[in-house]
Amino acid sequence: MNPRVSVIMPAFNREKYIARSIESVLAQTFEDFELIIIDDGSTDKTLAIAETFASDPRVNIVKNEKHLGIAGTRNHALQLARGAYIAPLDSDDVWFDKEKLAKQISFLDANPAYALVGGAIQHINTEGKILKTVVFEQTDADLRNNILQHNPFPQSTLMYRRKAIVDAGSYDTSFQVCDDYNLWLAVGTKHSFANFPEVFTGYRIHDGNITRTKRLTSAREILEIVRSYSSKYPHSSRGVFKAYLRLILAYIRT
Repeated sequence: MNPRVSVIMPAFNREKYIARSIESVLAQTFEDFELIIIDDGSTDKTLAIAETFASDPRVNIVKNEKHLGIAGTRNHALQLARGAYIAPLDSDDVWFDKEKLAKQISFLDANPAYALVGGAIQHINTEGKILKTVVFEQTDADLRNNILQHNPFPQSTLMYRRKAIVDAGSYDTSFQVCDDYNLWLAVGTKHSFANFPEVFTGYRIHDGNITRTKRLTSAREILEIVRSYSSKYPHSSRGVFKAYLRLILAYIRT
C-alpha cells in the first residue's frame, strides 16, 4: 500500500545539516510516510551521510543524473512520491514538533477545501541556537489579505495535497529562488489554505541560504510574481509597492 505522506527532501552540499534533518523526520510520531531524499549532484559528503539512514525501509535515496536546481529537484521528488499528501523539508532545516505530520494530516482530512497547511518557524543558527520565532497568519482570510506582501508559507513547514500542487503546474523552474511562492499563489486561486500557530520547523540561517546569496534575484522574482497575481488577491497595490521597495533595497545592499 502507498504511504499516506511523502516527505520530500532535496539536497545539495548539505553535509553539515542533513543528518539532523533526516533524524527529525524519522522522529515523527506519525509513521506512515516515505522519505524521498534527492541528491542534486553534491560534491561533499551529503549523499554518503544520507545513505547511512538507508536501512530504514521508509527512506528512499535518489541521485539526479544531472544538476537540476532546487525547483527541478522538487518536481522530480513529486514525480516519485506515492503519498496523497506531501511534506517538504529542506535539507538544512529541522522539524521541532514530533506531532507535525499527525496534526497536519488531521487538519487536511477534516478540511477537503484546503490544499495546504503550514505553521510557525524558529530561525536557528548553524549550531542550532534559536534566534527568533516567526508566527504567520492562520486563517484563509488573513492569509489572502497579506500574501502579496510576504510569503507566509516557509517550505519546510508545509503539508499539501499532491494533486492540487500538480494541477497548479508544480514548481516553476524559470524561477531561481521564489518557485515556491509562485506555486502557493497559484494554488490559492482554487483552494483555501491555513497555518497552525505552533512552531513546527527550525529554519536554519547560514551563508549558503539561497535567499541570502541571491537577494537581488529574489527581489526581482517577487516583483514579477506579485504583479502577475495582483488581480487575484486583496490589497494588491500594497503588495506591489512593497515588492518595488524590496527590489530597491536589494540593489542598495548589493
